[in-house]
Amino acid sequence: MRNAATAIVLLVVALVGFEFWLKGKSLLAMQGVAGQAPLADQTLLVPSAVCHHELQRMLKTNHQASARSGSHAFRVNSFGCRGGEPEIPAPDGTIRILVLGDDSICGTAVSENETVSAHLQQFLAKQTQARLELINCGIPGFCPLLSWLKFEQDLARLKPKIVILHVDMTDIADDLCYRSLLLSENNHSVCSHPSLRLKPKPENAVSHFVRQSATASWLFAKAREQGPEMLSISPVSSNASLFDWITDDPPDIRLQVRHALEPITRLKESVEASGGRLLVTTAPVLWQVVAADNAPQLSRRCGIRGTTPYRHRFPFEILQAFCNHAQVRFCDTSPTFENGPDGQKLFSTEAPILSRIGMALYAREIARYIITNPPSDW
Repeated sequence: MRNAATAIVLLVVALVGFEFWLKGKSLLAMQGVAGQAPLADQTLLVPSAVCHHELQRMLKTNHQASARSGSHAFRVNSFGCRGGEPEIPAPDGTIRILVLGDDSICGTAVSENETVSAHLQQFLAKQTQARLELINCGIPGFCPLLSWLKFEQDLARLKPKIVILHVDMTDIADDLCYRSLLLSENNHSVCSHPSLRLKPKPENAVSHFVRQSATASWLFAKAREQGPEMLSISPVSSNASLFDWITDDPPDIRLQVRHALEPITRLKESVEASGGRLLVTTAPVLWQVVAADNAPQLSRRCGIRGTTPYRHRFPFEILQAFCNHAQVRFCDTSPTFENGPDGQKLFSTEAPILSRIGMALYAREIARYIITNPPSDW
């Protein structure tokens, strides 16, 4: 009896310790407004009743994205976009271009004149006498679903001539996190932040304990991984890695990919209704160009497995096929990134985003596409 009691006490202590350890890990991962955005960028974000989260409007601050990057001025206009205040309507003769996307487009780690939008304006200005206005609408943690909602409910008032949507390799996992919050009624859709929703009815003590228990959540996630056929849930639902779909042996996530890309069709309709044209662009992430050894800590944090760089072209091919079917212009910049001599310099080693050099290269390739494929032909 004494041995049994000792074993039970030790088991309870171990379970309590495991619970607190898992709780600490989950709290660290979910701290802030948006779990899909970097922790350093959380202070720039506020909850949104339309698109889950957005940049804090009219914000003016100095921001430091990491310990290695310097501090720089960060300003947000009344539309929740990085940069100065745009005029409504746009000045006569101005070609207004909006650039939508996530962290690589917003560029929180670089100054305003080093972002993709700023570089794109510089490259295009060298090829045309027209007056250009590039507006940086990138928001950390965004995906096509949130970009569509943001444009339809807010940015359409800017009446852009061109809208550029950056599709990131993390967008499939991001969409999986936000889609359960999507509400649609009478052709009106919103993805409200949980903190802005009505409080649910009180639940019983047992259900509340299970929902709040990190151990129970961990056990359920492991059960989903080991028995997806039994539970009719794909292993990707556990969100084990942001980058499962880019590996050389990706899981069957056709449904998740279709859900993540479907908002592009909705965005196209909204853009054309406002008098503009849509261009979808994409760039690779570090592990599609160079080996994980170039960023070991980031690779471990992002759950990178297998031999890198990944050579599978599935993500780019599926984006091309989707855009062809939706009759949307598509610019795939991956060949330029993959064939460059110094691929590791194109990516940050602290986050799965482009580096300063990578942002400039990305902007150059988008500008080249627009110049060789004039929007008047779209």
